[in-house]
Amino acid sequence: MKEKWKAIANLLEEEFDIEVSPSYEGWGAGYDPKYLPLLEMWSKGEVEEVPPGVRKPRGILYNVVDFMRKSEDYTVNSVRHEIALLLHTYFPHWRFGQREVFRAGYVPTAFLVLFAVLENLKVDNYIVEENPSALLSLKKRYKEILSDINPPYPYHELALSFIYTWINEEFEADEEVKHYHTTMEKSFYEYLREKNPQSAYDIVMEDLWQKFRVLVDYSKELNYVDLLIEEAKGRRREDGHKARIMTDILSKLPENIRSYIIENKDKRASELPKEAIKNILKALDAIPDWMKDYMKQMSYIDLLEKDIAFLNYFLPKTLEVDVEHRGFVSFIFKAWEEVSARSSLKSKKQKEEEELSELDKKFKKEHGLTQKEFQKYRLILKSVLPYVEHFKRKFDNFLPREEELWDGKHYRGKRINVRRIATEVPIGRGRIFMKREVPERKELVFELLMDISSSMKKEEKILNALKSLILFSEVLDKLGMEFSIKAFNENVYTIKDFEEDYRVAKGRIFELLNNLGGSTDLSKAISVGVESLETITKKEHKKGVLILFTDGQPTKGLKGEELRYMISQMKLRIPIVAIGVGEATKMVKEYFDKTGISVEDIKKLPSTFSFVMENQFKRLVSVK
Repeated sequence: MKEKWKAIANLLEEEFDIEVSPSYEGWGAGYDPKYLPLLEMWSKGEVEEVPPGVRKPRGILYNVVDFMRKSEDYTVNSVRHEIALLLHTYFPHWRFGQREVFRAGYVPTAFLVLFAVLENLKVDNYIVEENPSALLSLKKRYKEILSDINPPYPYHELALSFIYTWINEEFEADEEVKHYHTTMEKSFYEYLREKNPQSAYDIVMEDLWQKFRVLVDYSKELNYVDLLIEEAKGRRREDGHKARIMTDILSKLPENIRSYIIENKDKRASELPKEAIKNILKALDAIPDWMKDYMKQMSYIDLLEKDIAFLNYFLPKTLEVDVEHRGFVSFIFKAWEEVSARSSLKSKKQKEEEELSELDKKFKKEHGLTQKEFQKYRLILKSVLPYVEHFKRKFDNFLPREEELWDGKHYRGKRINVRRIATEVPIGRGRIFMKREVPERKELVFELLMDISSSMKKEEKILNALKSLILFSEVLDKLGMEFSIKAFNENVYTIKDFEEDYRVAKGRIFELLNNLGGSTDLSKAISVGVESLETITKKEHKKGVLILFTDGQPTKGLKGEELRYMISQMKLRIPIVAIGVGEATKMVKEYFDKTGISVEDIKKLPSTFSFVMENQFKRLVSVK
């Protein structure tokens, strides 16, 4: 872990008086376990008030992967924002507001579109009052959000308009959106200044929401038209029953209306003239009541999905979010553990080991696996054992362990090279002596990144990946070389750390079989891998190599030209070799250039890993 991440954590610990820790596995927050039931009742509005200590988290984890290319000032203020949001937002109001608008017939998340943005701005207003220098970083953070977010409807644009006001920038929007923004601006500033949570909530519900809901109503009408436009584009297999119903609804509309929708199927409803929207809605009034009811249900779900996609930018990153029945969004508060995730896993393992038989305990002590696990391990090891022994001998020759050796063909020295006498004396060169040399044992540090996304479930990919993983680990373990194993999908998980005994990690390798799933984020995996490898190579003055195995295109994080550029920059810091199978064969060549290796047949994966390791050892010993 880099010192700067710890320094940032220490700075924020002093400021907020809670434990702050950097993490490579995502954001998180934990609360005192004994207060957790009370905290959850309070956040749902079932208990009116709880002591401030109950609402304060014991600690948070911040995701360093989000800040790999960011300045320290940006990182500090972004993490500060997340902590301040936990400490200063009044969670019952998130629930109360959803209840109120739901009773009035609105999708509950429509309230959160407004309230989540307002609460974020209120928190940042507080931060800037306490730390004026934070303003520039917080503005930069919002500009990145605004450049990334695509507001689907006018009420989403209206919510974002308050961010533009706070960062003091002009925004482009429909005249109606600008009109409502102007009428709400005074109340918005009153809300920012209000210190009492209940008074601030009253401003939102009595002043801001009453005007905001007009655009929510209008957006609902636009959504009806959008659903018809989507149907006009053609059925999608995943829509199933919904698509059949929408086909019936579209067919019930007058011919001229239906033709107009089909002609404009490449547009959004907001791009159509208001008169056309009015005519389409009028036509929908004439369809049977049961179709209207279905239309309302579909619109409810569609708006809910769009709201949640929007809200992902503004909900607390440190809490898990749950979408309940009818679309209520709630937060999941987790208990704070005094020990790290690794220690927690260790204690869990200790409990399991207490229940093991004497024979299993013996196997655990000798091999790091139970008898059953060891039998599975040995079965896989048997298929790669010839590679293991062959490469262990070969790599041992590359990496001499003797304290000294003697090299012949010198004019003077301490020993005569008997074999050279017959050749050297007759020709007069006389290079018959040997000199003592103390060899330098050159060390490599390996980092393996293993793809465990959903696509690994297909064919025999995971089995051959495990064979490669065991081959890789057994050879390096026998050579006494440091290595690390990480698995990745949209997150990155440590299977074995550099200094950890391989026997301890063997059990986690088999756990990979039960944890396949998720999308593929290559950029995150490479960033985490390079940073952890750099940390140990700089500390121990060794050379490092990162080997990445994947079987598919990246589905999350950086893609295309951005990912290619990022990889080229990372390769300037650490040698990276990518091994691709299946859909990834072309991708690794495209993104990794000369260090991308394609494997057409999955069964050749173990031998490919052997080739990569041998190649890296040869490069190491060729360096003088």
